[in-house]
This record gives sequence, structure tokens and C-alpha cells, in this order.
Amino acid sequence: MAYTPSGLTPTSFNEMQLGAGAFFVGIDSSNINADTTAEEFGSVLQQALEDGKSMGATTGGGTFVATPEIRQIEVDGMAYPVIGSTVFDSWDIRLTTTIKEITKQNLQRALATSETDPATGAILISSTLLPEHYISTLGWAGRLLDGRLMYIELQNALNTVGMTLTFVDKGEGSIAVEFRGHQSDLDKMQYAPCRIFYFERSDSHSALEVEINDNV
Repeated sequence: MAYTPSGLTPTSFNEMQLGAGAFFVGIDSSNINADTTAEEFGSVLQQALEDGKSMGATTGGGTFVATPEIRQIEVDGMAYPVIGSTVFDSWDIRLTTTIKEITKQNLQRALATSETDPATGAILISSTLLPEHYISTLGWAGRLLDGRLMYIELQNALNTVGMTLTFVDKGEGSIAVEFRGHQSDLDKMQYAPCRIFYFERSDSHSALEVEINDNV
């Protein structure tokens, strides 16, 4: 019988990510280490939900985009790129989703430079971008089929596409957002402003953290 090429293995389905996951703001990941389990991080997420650090309901899922800025070194006699001639100068890191919960906090996150008028409580949109306008950590958490958790964290996130609040008859309002990560200082330019975690179940008791390195 002829062989039919396939990438399917007995563990393939365990590696598949399920559902839309959820977005969280301000989770402290400083205590995460290589031994943090899915159950332990699940408790962190549950506490964040109870503390109001979730962005709430979304629609259409979301996307994580890591796009390298590539520079090709050109020299005479080189017809094709060769190993060593391609340089990754930086990474553009983004998380996108469409928010369905039109809370004051979500409006302020979408508007980026928003401030609250102390006299009236109204949201004001400032033309000045200040360090405090950046969201220190913005993360997406999702589950794999076998119960492991995946967490993508952006540092110093900022919605860079502005805000369009779409409201329809016999429907619900929504806000499409695209958050971009930023490094906190020049000493961290070697890495992109994000971290990706995998949390194993307690019976496996291991976690893997992947950093996107610019030095490729």
C-alpha cells in the first residue's frame, strides 16, 4: 500500500489550542517560574478575574502577531540570501481582539491617552502620551486540549489603532483593539516586548517560557 504523508501523530490533538481564551490586564507574572503548573496559573487567572483584571467578553477571538523587521545585507556576487546575510532588526508585537463589554475601564484602555476629569468623572482624551498611559502587562490566556495552559504577555501595551465604537440595532456594541508591545528601556533591546509561557499540568510539572530573540 502506498504511503500517505501525514503530520498526524498520537499526540497531535493534545497540542491543539481550544477556544477563544481570555484577555487579562495587569497580571503580575514576576512569580512565574519553570515549575509553575497549569493548575497554579489557573488560580492566578481566576483571582485576576475576581479582581476585575479581565477585559471581559470578546467576540471573534483574537490574534497574536509577531512580525520581524528584516534587513538583507546585499553584496556583489550574491544571487540569493545566504545564512548570515539576513538580519532581524526588531520585532513588531501585537495582540488584537474585539471587546464586547463596554466598561469605563475598557474604553480608557482603547483610548490609550484617556484621563478622568476629577470634577465631572467624564473621560477626557488627551493629546499627550505619558508613561502612565501604557498598560504594564496585557496578556491572553488559552487552553490546549490536554489541559495545559498557554499565556502570551505583552509588556507596556498600547492600543495603536484608536477607537471605533460600533453599535447596531438589535445587537451589541463592540470595540476592535490592536495593542502593541513596547520595551521599558534601552537595556532590553535584545528581546521583543513579550513573553510566551506554556504551563504543564501538575502530573507533568514543568513549564516552558519562550522569548523572541532579535539576534537571529
